[in-house]
Amino acid sequence: MQVRDLMKPDGRVFLKSVFGQISDEWPCISFSRSSVGNMLRQEFVPGRDILIYVGTLNGNLTEDPEHRGRLIAAVVIEPSQVLETRRIISKNFWSNLGEQWPHAMAVLKAAVMEGPPYPKAHDVIPNAYRQFALMENRGGIAEAIGEERAAVMALPITPLDLHLSPEVQAYINVRASVSETPKSIREEATRMADLIINRVRNGGTQRIVTNANRTAPNISDLYPMLTRKWQVDQCGLCALCGGLLLPGTRNKMLQPSADRIDSSNEAYDEENVHITHLACNLAKNKYGTDDFEEWLIALRGNDPRNE
Repeated sequence: MQVRDLMKPDGRVFLKSVFGQISDEWPCISFSRSSVGNMLRQEFVPGRDILIYVGTLNGNLTEDPEHRGRLIAAVVIEPSQVLETRRIISKNFWSNLGEQWPHAMAVLKAAVMEGPPYPKAHDVIPNAYRQFALMENRGGIAEAIGEERAAVMALPITPLDLHLSPEVQAYINVRASVSETPKSIREEATRMADLIINRVRNGGTQRIVTNANRTAPNISDLYPMLTRKWQVDQCGLCALCGGLLLPGTRNKMLQPSADRIDSSNEAYDEENVHITHLACNLAKNKYGTDDFEEWLIALRGNDPRNE
């Protein structure tokens, strides 16, 4: 089997520097800069293209000398969703190395190059390999073209079956379901994320927190969180009244609204945000949770005094 068997004849050959081989413990490509994910999302087409693992020359990162400066694997990735590396790799790897590369994309198919010895990068792809030395491309993606592309496509490989833990597979499945979000919900999530960012900028005290190290507004973090809340956590229902969330509605009272669960907590994070109708949000914030819930009971035809 050759690399060409994992891609289309007109496919592109992308290259990513890595510290080690694809494995069950690290079954994804990871990167430190979100711009790398943006580039792959725009350019990489699963089933057409291939991404080649190129071992770094850094002895501290690439511990196996057989991997350094070598082409060691060929993978097909899912570029439509950026995952959290810490949710996919083994805890041991995360504590030692993972924090340097917080973003990831799942590997759909994988194969390892025949070896050792593995093909030397400077022999097979000398021009493309030099791209990794450019400061602006550190940690980024290079591409093999022309004769170098053909040389990579002809390299022999051995297919590798990845065995993901149930927790990792469940996480990827959830993220995949979010990536299939209807356009109307995507538009609502984008609108709510923009509103949150504007509140933070104008308020001066509120902050967006998506992990322990980040406090800056970031729509790339807010958007998947809101779509996941809508589709997965809340199943399309208002978190306060339990009624249907209606994307694209012209009724301002029914407009979906990202609400902080604990108003005294200034953070818009995973634990402190849910999605409600705007009217429910405003009513709860103005009159308090107890009065709001009594109003709901009465609205449903019951006497709250008997509850």
